[in-house]
Amino acid sequence: MAATLDFTPAGVLAGGGNPVAGLEAATATLRALYKPGSPRAEAAGFSVASAFDDALRTAIERAAPLSVARGVERDPSRGANWWGRWLAGVRDASMAVCDAYWCISPEALAAAGNGTVRLRLAGSLVEAIKWSACDRFSPDEVLWQRLSGLLVETVSADAGLIVGDVPGVAREFLRAVAYHSVGLDQLELDRALAMVHLVDTCVPFLSLGSAVSGAPQYVIDLGAGGAPQRRYSTGAVSQLCFAPWGADELLIGFERQLAEGNVPLVFGKLPRELMLETVRRLRNQWSRTPPVRLRKRYAQDATVEITRGLMELRQVLAGEVRQLARVWRVCDLSRSGLQIRAASDPSGAWPDVGELLGVRFTDGEGWQLAVVRRLQMWPDHARLGLELVSRHPVLVVLDDGRLSIEALLCDQPARGEAVRLLLGPEEAVGTETVFMKHGGGVLKLRLLGEQPSPFGDARGYRLQVFQVG
Repeated sequence: MAATLDFTPAGVLAGGGNPVAGLEAATATLRALYKPGSPRAEAAGFSVASAFDDALRTAIERAAPLSVARGVERDPSRGANWWGRWLAGVRDASMAVCDAYWCISPEALAAAGNGTVRLRLAGSLVEAIKWSACDRFSPDEVLWQRLSGLLVETVSADAGLIVGDVPGVAREFLRAVAYHSVGLDQLELDRALAMVHLVDTCVPFLSLGSAVSGAPQYVIDLGAGGAPQRRYSTGAVSQLCFAPWGADELLIGFERQLAEGNVPLVFGKLPRELMLETVRRLRNQWSRTPPVRLRKRYAQDATVEITRGLMELRQVLAGEVRQLARVWRVCDLSRSGLQIRAASDPSGAWPDVGELLGVRFTDGEGWQLAVVRRLQMWPDHARLGLELVSRHPVLVVLDDGRLSIEALLCDQPARGEAVRLLLGPEEAVGTETVFMKHGGGVLKLRLLGEQPSPFGDARGYRLQVFQVG
């Protein structure tokens, strides 16, 4: 007997056992049903949109690589590209659910109950904001304007304080501001999911209210709409300021338990080491003295040639590549990095956080080595924040007596000093002592260890530290 096709929201999202196919099918279905002014949108109405909303959250929880109920659970056959497609599918489906609600006529929404509808709309907006940030997209002004409008409709105009311990639109708005404040776009997927769970746990302790003097804060202007802005001044009276400090006592308790080897019940099966790192990062972000930029930035209008990955940089340093397809613009620079506006990439995908890039100013000489620290995407361009790893990388050869390996020397070698060398992910020297061919001579090196990647799994390279003998 033939299997019966399941066209329910849960059935569509199941994707025949393929979560990515399910997400893409759900997005296509919602986009076809819900268009502004379409009779189909009115026929499907609030009930179908909310059913997809519920089914999507369940599907995301089941397929996510990390969850409170299951801990870390990855299919070894699914690599980084698969998870990148999954995350893009989650973002697209979340946006499709959100837009579906806004395609329904006010009369049909009113029939479903204003309180229920507003909370549903607010929740879907926050989910779309969250997943867009996780997928490295810039803050969507339309989403923030819609969310601000819902809050204004719900909260009294003279409310001087909004707290997160009561369910409702105000708490959803607080949740969105909290996600915005922690830099989800700078985190690997597992770390972003851990951070999301930690932020959700802290929401009842957060508030929006008047400014605290001397502390940098995220400021929200409900009248203007738009995403929260970081400010160091108190701002206008009509603006609300995000106050996360009420959660610090809770976070201190979590940090103490995790440091002692215990995992708080609220974290379920999440890995202790990951949650300890996440708690410390959040405490740092929400401190009254949060991390600030140490290097002054200088505006620039210059062009740079770009290589992607260790292999391509090796090729240009060896003189094997003469013409490069990526010529991007520098917006500003500092002593330790630069910000780049990228117009397009021949690969069809932007460099992700943690990726290694070679950078050469078109009016200068020599290559510099950088790693992507931040990526934000727009429909027609992207902005990348790069941290310089080396200003003068040199192609060298390491020899351990068994085999020779090409590596990139990041530092000027000096006897007794440490130097960093970049190697491929599968490349490693077989002994503690190796010899490096450099500048027409040979230097003896002693392996000190490996510098861990701040981005989890290294993206096509490993950074090892040696002492020059």
